[in-house]
Amino acid sequence: MTRNRLMRISGWLMLLAVSAVFAGCLGKQSPPVTYYSLLSMEQLGTAAKVQAKSDLRIGIGPITIPEALKRIQIVTRDTRNIYQFDEFNRWAGVIENDMSVVLGDNLGDLIGTETIAFFPWISHFSPTHRVIIAISQFDGELSGEATLNARWTVTDGEGETTLASGRSVYRQSVEGGDFAGLVKAESLLLADLSKELAQAIKSLPGQK
Repeated sequence: MTRNRLMRISGWLMLLAVSAVFAGCLGKQSPPVTYYSLLSMEQLGTAAKVQAKSDLRIGIGPITIPEALKRIQIVTRDTRNIYQFDEFNRWAGVIENDMSVVLGDNLGDLIGTETIAFFPWISHFSPTHRVIIAISQFDGELSGEATLNARWTVTDGEGETTLASGRSVYRQSVEGGDFAGLVKAESLLLADLSKELAQAIKSLPGQK
């Protein structure tokens, strides 16, 4: 067999091998992407609404989070501080906005007001109180627990006078070992923070 013929046969064999691999890749379908949003206390079935107090107008935000969390993929972190970003389990929207809405819904139910706005609010909204939150951790392990670590401040409506402040660390077990369980656990963490914030606001002078 001549050298040129051997080269032609080798070339055809290589082309067939590449085509087979390519066809195999095309035949494999990626897992479907699942989108999640955080759950309010009402959605969790843990809400306890109180009588409305129309004089309270709560401004939520700004809420700040670590850069690592500012992405559409849901973040997990293990005990070695190693992050993973899952391509097939994602947030349905911007996570900071989702947090704000859930905290607003929770506080509205806990304090008894429907007058809630989110930073930056429209010019004609004049809050009686502002809630400012800096989150340093909001993640977890699928096979372990979720953690929320946050510093919060309640100020007057102008944001100039601090009325209450604190640092809160909450942990919640992840049920089921999957992303649905993680999102539920993180929602329960926000519920815990909401309760603490509501109690801080209700404990202010003139609010009992």
